[in-house]
Amino acid sequence: MSLEMEKTITKLMYDFQRNSTSDDDSGCALEEYAWVPPGLSPEQVHQYYNSLPEEKVPYINSPGEKYRIKQLLHQLPPHDNEVRYCNALDEEEKRELKIFSNQRKKDNLGRGNIRPFPLTISGAICDKCGGQINGGDMVVFAARAGHSKVWHPHCFVCSMCEELLVDLIYFYQDGKIFCGRHHAERLKPRCTACDEIIFADECTEAEGRHWHMKHFRCYECETTLGGQRYIMKDGRPHCCNCFESLYAEYCDACGEHIGIDQGQMTYDGQHWHATEECFCCARCKRSLLGRPFLPKQGQIFCSRSCSAGQDPDESDSSDSAFQSARSRESRHSTKIGKNERRNAERSAEPRQSAPPPHARPSVC
Repeated sequence: MSLEMEKTITKLMYDFQRNSTSDDDSGCALEEYAWVPPGLSPEQVHQYYNSLPEEKVPYINSPGEKYRIKQLLHQLPPHDNEVRYCNALDEEEKRELKIFSNQRKKDNLGRGNIRPFPLTISGAICDKCGGQINGGDMVVFAARAGHSKVWHPHCFVCSMCEELLVDLIYFYQDGKIFCGRHHAERLKPRCTACDEIIFADECTEAEGRHWHMKHFRCYECETTLGGQRYIMKDGRPHCCNCFESLYAEYCDACGEHIGIDQGQMTYDGQHWHATEECFCCARCKRSLLGRPFLPKQGQIFCSRSCSAGQDPDESDSSDSAFQSARSRESRHSTKIGKNERRNAERSAEPRQSAPPPHARPSVC
């Protein structure tokens, strides 16, 4: 781990532990672990870690230690809390980040407390799995959730991502516990491009994700897409030109690209423009839109007669050897709208697809 990364993690942990709510901050140092829950005897520490998946136990120089470091940075993003880890915030955004961070620490931040469940109490159940908890079992209490709630150690996870809460650090809101990342996202949108919380008045929303206006760009050419038509590919926005040049199918009839605003017919890995000129019998050129056809050696025919090189015969088109092509709507481009979503590619009756209406970027 680099020195800069180590300093970042050390500062991050000091800040969270200083601000977290915990019932017991005394500690027990065990050299074999990179971190141990505070307030436990060595025997209790071993008992606690025995209840967790082996690959997530932070033994020194182990996969579990690497997992812990990864989760510290993922669950507790430094840029969610300090201006110096953010890029290009204006003065108003810096002020809002400080208020945002301080308010969360004051109202929601806590650290779970590991201890044996009292032998004198019976009938307790885990708040996560509903399983029974017996006296003497190692359990997690969260002060902000109240002492009536208790968790198995392996059940003390973020309500959204279901990952173990690293170093027992949690954020409590509306009766649920969250990691820092997903708690912040309940309050403010996060930019998909830079991973920072968005404090600007406006942002772009598409496919259930958010971007700073300046960061919503074509993945290939970096053209700004705010207010422009775009197509998502593997979760990344593309301008229409880049998408067509990289991903558009070629028509098996004319050899040209099938444009994003053009209808498309597909069968067994072949593609055609959904036009009478392209999706037609290879011999007599009869349109096959909405009609069964006979595939043969990479070509399609309207009848057995045509497939055999003879004049077409209308009587054999109901034969079981005939197929029906699937029409596939073009990969529509769309403009960004708060409540709009690009329709997924689907099979339907043959028809010419039309581009959706334009819209303005959504306001977050």
